[in-house]
Amino acid sequence: MILQQARIYAAKINRDIAKNALNNNFGFASHVTHEDKLEYIEKNIKQADEIEQGLHDHNFTVAQRMHYYLTGNCVALLP
Repeated sequence: MILQQARIYAAKINRDIAKNALNNNFGFASHVTHEDKLEYIEKNIKQADEIEQGLHDHNFTVAQRMHYYLTGNCVALLP
């Protein structure tokens, strides 16, 4: 149960990123087309769904987000 809540937390970050991707201040390079942005949004939403299913528990970023949710500690990438 608590592990699933951590997955939901990690997935919410992907959904928030997707929600804000069309914001002009998001930081896309000028050559990125609107279609590219829509594809990016679609990929983030799909990945969020997969995160909730536990398919990305092995992914470092997802595992780090889940660990933060579970412990309140942010694991450093490098020592």
